[in-house]
This record gives sequence, C-alpha cells and structure tokens, in this order.
Amino acid sequence: MARKVCFISPEYWPLSGGTGAYVYYLSNELLKNGYKICVVTGSNQALDIQVNPQLNVFFLKIPKTPIVKSFLLAGSSYRKLNSVRDSVNVDITHAQLPLTPNFAVPPNFGKALVCTVHSTWKGEAEAIRGEPYSRLNANEKFLVSFNWFLRIFEEKMLARAKKIIAVSHFTKWELTNYYKIPESKIRVIHNGVDVNKFKPAADKRKVKAELGFNPDDLAIVSVGRLYARKGLFTLIESMPAVIKRFGNAKFIISGKGQSDEMHKLIAHAEKLGVKNNIIFTGYYPDKKLPKLYQAADVFAFSTFYEHHPFAVLEALSTGLPVVTTTVGGIPETIENGKNGFLVEPFNPNKFADRILYLLEHPAEAKEMGVLARKTVLERFDWRIVVKDAMKVYDEALR
Repeated sequence: MARKVCFISPEYWPLSGGTGAYVYYLSNELLKNGYKICVVTGSNQALDIQVNPQLNVFFLKIPKTPIVKSFLLAGSSYRKLNSVRDSVNVDITHAQLPLTPNFAVPPNFGKALVCTVHSTWKGEAEAIRGEPYSRLNANEKFLVSFNWFLRIFEEKMLARAKKIIAVSHFTKWELTNYYKIPESKIRVIHNGVDVNKFKPAADKRKVKAELGFNPDDLAIVSVGRLYARKGLFTLIESMPAVIKRFGNAKFIISGKGQSDEMHKLIAHAEKLGVKNNIIFTGYYPDKKLPKLYQAADVFAFSTFYEHHPFAVLEALSTGLPVVTTTVGGIPETIENGKNGFLVEPFNPNKFADRILYLLEHPAEAKEMGVLARKTVLERFDWRIVVKDAMKVYDEALR
C-alpha cells in the first residue's frame, strides 16, 4: 500500500524561497516513487485542490509578513489537519523548520513526525547579531529581540520529531551544540537540484539578449533575498576593483526584500560610485530563473550565514564558476579552486580578486563550470536525494 506524506510548509507553489523549493521538488520525486502526498501551505486565498489522485494541496489564507505568517499558518494548519485527520490517513507528517511552529501539527497526527531543518533561530540570531542595526529589516530585528520566544516553538517541534533531517553537517552541528539534540536522531541529507531545469546555456550571448542584457557585458549574477545575512554590502564593496579592470562588468542582483532594503543597497552603491554597474531585477519568477543563471559569466554569493543554499546548487548545475564564502554548509559542496572559489565572509578585496581571476582566465573558469556541473550530477540530483529521504521515513516508522 502506498505511503502517504503530509508536508507542512509556509511556501510551496508558486516557488519563492528555499523551503518552498525543497517541498515542491522532494514531493515530486516521492510521487514518482509511488507515494501519496498532501501539502499544507500558505497562500493569499484559502483553497483545497486535488491535483491528481496522489496529490492534495491545502492552501490556507495567511498574510505575507514572514514570522507573523509562520504563526498564523500554524494555527490554520492545526485546524485543517484536525478536520481532515480521518480522511487523509497520514503515515509521515513532514514539517519544515524553523518556519513551522510546534502547534502547527495536532497531537498524534500521522504515525510519525519528521522535521527538515533548513536553518535555526539560534543560528540566524547569532549570525546577524554583529550587523549594524540600521541594516536589519523589521523581520530580522524581531528575530534578534525575541529569539527566546521563537525557539520555544522550534524546540518543542524538534523534541516531538521521531527523526530530523539536517540539510548539511553544519546544520547537524547547530542542532547538537545549540539545541542538544542527540546525534542518533539526526540524518544529514543535503538539498537537491533539478538538473534538467538548471543546465548550461547553449548560447550565452543569445540568452543575455533575450533577457534584455547587453551581450557584450560581463554578467556577475547573485540570487537571493535582500536580507542582511546575504552579505550584499560586501558584494557591492567588491565591485570597484572589478569595474576598474572591466568597465563592461555588470552585477545583476536578483531577489526581493522588505521595506527599504534595496534603497540601502543602492545608496551604498552610489557612495562607492558603482550604481551604474548594478542591475536590480527584483523577484525573478521561478520559470525564468534558469535563464538568469544561463546569462551569467560568474555567480557571486557573498553570504555570511547559510546551511545549504539552493542558489549555489542551481548555479553549479548551470555549469557556472562560483565565488562564494566559507560559511555554514557551503564548503560541503564547494571544493575551493576546483568546482568554485571559497572566500572568508566580509572580505570584499578577496571576493573581487576571485571574480577578477575568473574573468581574466575564461578557460579556467569554463573548466571550473564543467566540474561544478559534474558535482551536482553525482551528488545533488533530486533523484539521488529522494532515496535518502525515503530511508529516513522507513526509520521513523519502525
């Protein structure tokens, strides 16, 4: 008899972030392996949809404000799951942390509770604690000030879980050191990527023109939300050295933020005289995102706190040379000097140096991109990842 997994996630479709991507792609692979899936997620309207006999999606109407969204989704999720408890007959309840508070899952719902930890409230607060307060958005300020409150619901969910999937060994380290979770309860399964969706461009110049970029420009692309921990101030501070050497270098920054985050970045770019070499795209729709990667000559990701970022996996899968940082789970994917370059965070000079090296040595950059693609095909294809997830489900049901 087919097993049934119920995912609880603040995001699912349309894709807008890493957690949503994780649930969407993992659930798709589970469907291919004969599982039945239901997804409880947030939306701008309440709607129950049976996509096909194997897939049901419960969209719950909630606001978009990140942390508020999580708590309102949890309350709505509790009520929805209670109402469908008898009809859905769930084997595995699969919650996404830290954005799913404990009370999202009613007691004894399903046979076993599994949690995937994408980051931790404690880790996020520690990472941004040293940032200037003026650079933090309202969500980040709340995260730091009320971290103790958020962790209450996070820790209760971790305690309830039969098994915990950590998306990197760094995630496992945070769980064992910050939260004292027994190692025996944790399984490390790295995130995956759709290798058929994110693949190298046949004609990079053509793709640049299609997207409205100048084919003669050198495109350095960065993808991610405009949050402080993404380190975009460091990326902007690396630009003068690159632009001095390559006047046709364009830094394409894709992602959305809250309130005036983009204005802060633009002001910093103006101060450094590089504003005209930056293109802010805002949120890039998921369907168009593969083309944006294909338009890049270099992928730059200057983050200072990550667990296992999808943006890096997508860039590697597209066959791009990557310059990123030594933080979190990134070194578990990038082997410095082979399939990418690793730089310590907050070091714009070194970041510029590595970008310049790739632009000045296109043959080496191309070779690095080939190895990047090979890394993903061998280790991070979702078809590989799903097999490990199914083993965790088996363990949780024993």
